[in-house]
Amino acid sequence: MSSELERRLEGVLAEAPEPDPGAEEEALHRALRALRPVAAPRRGLRAAVLAFAAAVVLLVIAAGSLAAAGALHISIGARPKPHPATTQLVLPKGANGIVAVVDHRLSVVTRGGFRLQVQASAAALSPHALFVAAGIGNSLVALAPDGRKAWRHQAGGKVVAIAWAPDGYRIAYVVHADRRFVLRTIYGNGAHDTVLDSSVRPVRPSWRADSRVFAYVGAGGKAILYDFAHQKHSVVASPTPVTHVFFPPVGKMLVVATPNEIRLGRRTVASGQVEALGWFGGLPAAAVAHRNGAWIRSFGPKGRRVDNFFVPGRVVGLTGGLVVTRAQDRILAGWRENTVNTLLRLGRTTVVEDLEIG
Repeated sequence: MSSELERRLEGVLAEAPEPDPGAEEEALHRALRALRPVAAPRRGLRAAVLAFAAAVVLLVIAAGSLAAAGALHISIGARPKPHPATTQLVLPKGANGIVAVVDHRLSVVTRGGFRLQVQASAAALSPHALFVAAGIGNSLVALAPDGRKAWRHQAGGKVVAIAWAPDGYRIAYVVHADRRFVLRTIYGNGAHDTVLDSSVRPVRPSWRADSRVFAYVGAGGKAILYDFAHQKHSVVASPTPVTHVFFPPVGKMLVVATPNEIRLGRRTVASGQVEALGWFGGLPAAAVAHRNGAWIRSFGPKGRRVDNFFVPGRVVGLTGGLVVTRAQDRILAGWRENTVNTLLRLGRTTVVEDLEIG
């Protein structure tokens, strides 16, 4: 090497932090293993080979030092296949916020610019997307718009479903603990946690518009109402098992779905496999699976069908007046079938566990 190159290399090594113990020895072993023995080398060729080996050792030591300082990542051997990256969510027009749990990773975007990505098992937005409640580890955590933790409550197990009351006063959530699913409620400030049912199904609860009553699915597959004013449970008459429960944003009529039908009160209003319950145009609505897509059907107070249109892909959300579908590697949302926008681009192996728009 020239004296000028030696001076530069010495300067780099002098400024870099010390490598990890054994790094120099490991680097030397790797460099020597990379050299194949050559029979009866000539003196000039042998000198060139040794010079090359010395250069490799010095470069590996320098790279190891930079990696220890966090300036460089080293990967020796076959390069692993990159995992499909999940991009940021895009806030739909007219929405206050959007939350999605994709491959156990929570993504949140609100109108105020709040962006967050953490590991989570379930999530729900507060009214007007001012806060987000998330299942993180074995805790229920409330996060403020600036990303700070508002409060944390030890749930005693994995939180699998969360529903925030329309008035923001209470949260209903389901915890997987001791091989059972337990229904609990807690105040919006993290106080007064209470067990309401020690054995339920892992279905997301739904609050009535007045926040006094919410619906959930009991262990036997029946829809159950809990009335806070009277501290009373009442079973809803419907076929079992119930797969979805939903209160529209106005009124008191509960929508219930089984594997094969949708019921509005005691009336069957549609048949087919239900992918989602929610509301559309201010009315209760359901996404009924069909070939390569789903039919979005909304219903009036007496069960009369008001709207009926087809959307491609699998419906993963029907809330906030938006229809949210997964089509191949994208999450799409639109106010109708012909107004869709890309909300999130996903790898083809990812799974959407939950999605809410507020």
